[in-house]
Amino acid sequence: MGLKDKKKWDTKYLKKPQLLIPRDASIHLQKYIDIVKKGRALDLACGSGRNTLFLAQNGFEVDALDIAQIALDALQIQLKSENLSHLVDTKLVDLDNFSTNHEIYNLILMCNFLDRELIQKAKQNLNKDGIFIVETYMVDDKNEKEDSDKINLLEKNELKEIFNDSYEILFYNEYNNEPHEIYQMKKQVIVAKKRFKI
Repeated sequence: MGLKDKKKWDTKYLKKPQLLIPRDASIHLQKYIDIVKKGRALDLACGSGRNTLFLAQNGFEVDALDIAQIALDALQIQLKSENLSHLVDTKLVDLDNFSTNHEIYNLILMCNFLDRELIQKAKQNLNKDGIFIVETYMVDDKNEKEDSDKINLLEKNELKEIFNDSYEILFYNEYNNEPHEIYQMKKQVIVAKKRFKI
């Protein structure tokens, strides 16, 4: 990412403040949260934190990472208003250069963002029987955002291939994104459970 990407995302939030309006968490996170053992969670590219907030409301300790300070500030305001700041550590990071170190989580989440290399690195930070949820955009002829960089879009069934090693796939789907999003785009989601270390 780097400085150029940081500026891009900060500018995007300034030009489209509706992106900072609190929204419901991912429907897939809501559906599967009860099977995740309580403890630590990692929200990669958390944005303004709809999923981070939901996790904190459900008693998880969350590391919430993003490159946009504006989005993290909006999240911190929400957390403070609900007295949940003690459960969340927001971090301004360039995910291209971020090292997940030796932190271990029961849940890792990446929504509306794609970094294939980061997914592979983060797999090492998930507990056995931990849950990894990835939900983001994919290639489709009907996508409205025509200038999307194809490298940032999943190919059909790609998430199945990414998690075909030491994971049990609990759920996989390709679907039209939520009505509140600015552009209508096809998305892909996977909920995968880690069976053993590789």
